[in-house]
Amino acid sequence: MCSNENEKMIIKMLKYKKRFMVLLLLCIIIILFKVFLNHDSFSDRAKDTAKNLLEGEEGKVTTISKASLDKVFEISELATADYIYNAVAKSYEEDGQTVKYYVAYEGTVKAGIDFSKLLVDINEKRKVIKITIPDIEFQEKTVDPGTLKYIFKDEKYETENVHQEAFELCERDLERRTANEENLLELAEKNAAAIVKALVLPWVQQIDSGYQVIVSSDLK
Repeated sequence: MCSNENEKMIIKMLKYKKRFMVLLLLCIIIILFKVFLNHDSFSDRAKDTAKNLLEGEEGKVTTISKASLDKVFEISELATADYIYNAVAKSYEEDGQTVKYYVAYEGTVKAGIDFSKLLVDINEKRKVIKITIPDIEFQEKTVDPGTLKYIFKDEKYETENVHQEAFELCERDLERRTANEENLLELAEKNAAAIVKALVLPWVQQIDSGYQVIVSSDLK
């Protein structure tokens, strides 16, 4: 995981061509993931849901059960998070070896889980709620065309069609990187687990604080 300083370094290298070639190899391996998760909003929604469920129908007492947990999860069919991905792609001649240009871009990967696929196991005797999250789903992978920055090996490659060509190159590059990036999958799983726990805990604590909530991935 890289800091904002790394991102600034990429931009600086793109501005100064003389130094860019020296540091290019370092740029290519830099991958930045910025997670934009507002856990407070998830927690607040969970508390509101818990309040509504606890109030329930007049005269009825809410208990911890799979059915009541399903009602908590109904507040969102899909929990998602956006990951900002900064990378550098290379365009080659037909020989596959001669570099035409380098293009830096910013992409967004939207990842999440389907709440309907959560597995819930409640052990009333031990007072343990175990929730297994399903596989992460990548709903969207988009490249921001306004973020493309180029370094051309030769001026002849700077054509009127280069932007569209580079944009499609970046889309393929983002697809390839996310498909092979285990760190992204691991990070998305951790955040999905955190979201689920943030939804369940306020509800459980208001009903029976003696329960322990365990959230894990079905890959583990």
